[in-house]
Amino acid sequence: MAERNQYGLGRYVPQDVKREIRSRCGFGCVICGLAYYDYEHFDPDFKDAKEHDAKGMTLLCMQCNQKRARGTLSAATVARANLNPKCKQTGFASELFDFGPEPVEVNFAGVSFIDCGVLIQVCDVNLLSFKPPSEPGGPVLLSGLLADSTGATTLKIVDNEWYAGDENWDVEVVGPQITIRRGLGDIALQIRVSPPHAIAIEKIDMQFEGYFLEGDEKALRISSDGRNWSTFSAVSIRSCGVGISLN
Repeated sequence: MAERNQYGLGRYVPQDVKREIRSRCGFGCVICGLAYYDYEHFDPDFKDAKEHDAKGMTLLCMQCNQKRARGTLSAATVARANLNPKCKQTGFASELFDFGPEPVEVNFAGVSFIDCGVLIQVCDVNLLSFKPPSEPGGPVLLSGLLADSTGATTLKIVDNEWYAGDENWDVEVVGPQITIRRGLGDIALQIRVSPPHAIAIEKIDMQFEGYFLEGDEKALRISSDGRNWSTFSAVSIRSCGVGISLN
């Protein structure tokens, strides 16, 4: 694949242009709504583009992008979908976490959970929980509800399928990392997946049922009033029904 087109335009798309495209498209493929995507020139195609113009670009998943490359998906169809993106129709972008049948290790901002049914429970609500495979050899099933510092839901997970609502300010997916922002430079949630046996919450800043949770890769801090904090660092919780319960 050529790094530059006939006009010398490179494939690097400026960050502000990417964010404009993500926001307009609802953070997922405009055709099918999948949350893993590429930035696609369609008006004109990349080979004929003289600049990275957000108005002539959109989001396509790898499968839809390949259809464009093979000529089985027209620029006209992409243009129509760009005007009415799938994620804007449904209200969210979605994708599957790829887990195997073995216990999954979750590193939650300084706390490691291995083979735990419920990772964190707040006022009897499971923020993150696992279920056994629904059939032999199938994947373990993660479900959860993650919010931001205002209590608004940023990411919902139902049996390994995750949903990022288009009401978020920004949702960026780069390789295995998902970053959700409340505003410019303001990260509410950052997740990195390492299929099939690990997932890491690398950064979180959320409020739920009166509890505040803040964390990075080194430590998890929890408070019931936003002033007095308990810190968990280098903690490992293994083979238990409920890892951390706040009530």
